[in-house]
Parts: sequence; structure tokens; C-alpha cells
Amino acid sequence: MEQDPLPPLDEEPGPDPLWERPPRSVRRYVLGTEKRLVCLRRHLVVLAEPVLTCVLALLAVLWLVPRVDDVPHLPNLLFLAWVVVLGRAYWKYLQWRGDWFIATDKRLLLTYGVIKRQVAMMPLSKVTDMSYNRTILGRLLGYGELVMESAGQDQALSDVDRLPMPDQVYVRICEQLFGEVGAADAPRPVGSKVWRMARRAWPARFR
Repeated sequence: MEQDPLPPLDEEPGPDPLWERPPRSVRRYVLGTEKRLVCLRRHLVVLAEPVLTCVLALLAVLWLVPRVDDVPHLPNLLFLAWVVVLGRAYWKYLQWRGDWFIATDKRLLLTYGVIKRQVAMMPLSKVTDMSYNRTILGRLLGYGELVMESAGQDQALSDVDRLPMPDQVYVRICEQLFGEVGAADAPRPVGSKVWRMARRAWPARFR
């Protein structure tokens, strides 16, 4: 029995946690005939370091300024240095906004870049193996690293780190690769081949 066709990319998506509505600048890279599977930004954890650095730098400047107030121009230089750190944090935010991982029934795509937009693409038919890694922090916060191997030479899109919901993303792409449906939406140990593959990526004590 054939599945109902998915709505076009221009339409408002349904309540699918694995498909965020991408901006028009990203939708133009996806063909209208492709079935949408996954469309996600990287996890917000990528912004933790820039934001934390910015806050700590501000606290350091506020602590130093009263103590070096008698040194000409030094307080201004300290605040200027903090503005540079703030600008770096904003640049990281722009990079996060522009990075999208997309999986369709035909391709895997990764869009990135702020000034120079780049698109890495791998045909789904070339994927020979796929797994993901999750650190302890990744398991706590809900992100992981997706690793893909392909036939032939190395591809640009082979390692996508800090992806949210990596379990569901992994299983949904495996569904497309191996023709199983439903494991990503109801991940229970029903004995399917896809779900057994997903569980192999977990640490042994969590299986």
C-alpha cells in the first residue's frame, strides 16, 4: 500500500519534530519531487561556548575597569575587546541559523556558510553504512554525531555533529534505506531489522 504523498515544501509542515520549516533560501535546494524526511538545524549547544565566553568576558571587563581606571585609554580598550568577543558570538549565531541538515528520499544535504553559501550533497543510494556517536553530555542534552560512509571516494558530507534527536534521525533515514516504516515515529523493540541496527549504535549497557 502506497503512502500518502507529503505536502509540498512551500506548505506549512505538520507536527513532525524531525522537519523544521526551512527558510526559502534553503528550500530552493530541495526538488519538489523529493519526499521530505529530515530537516533540522544543529543543536543549540553549539551556541553555548560563544555565549558563555561573551558573558565571562563582560564580567572580567566590569571587574577590571575600576581597577585600571587611572590608566589612559585602557578601559576603552577593554570594552572594545569585549565588543569583538560579542561580535564573534553573533557570527556563531549567524552560522547556526544558516546550517541545515536535510534528508530526502534521494539525497542528504548540508547547507552552511554566511557570506558564501555552500551545499554539500550525498546521494542516499551511495550510503553504505551509517552510525552515530553520543557522548555523555550528548545523551543528557539530546544531541549526537551522525557518521556516514559512502561507496567510492570520500564525500564532503560524511560527518554531521551536534544534531538534535539523533536516534530518530538515524532510524528515519534507515527506514528509507531499507524500506521499513514506522520505527522513527514509534521507536519500540518490535524486532524489525531497522530497529536492531539503531540499537547497535547504543552503548552496550543501554541496549
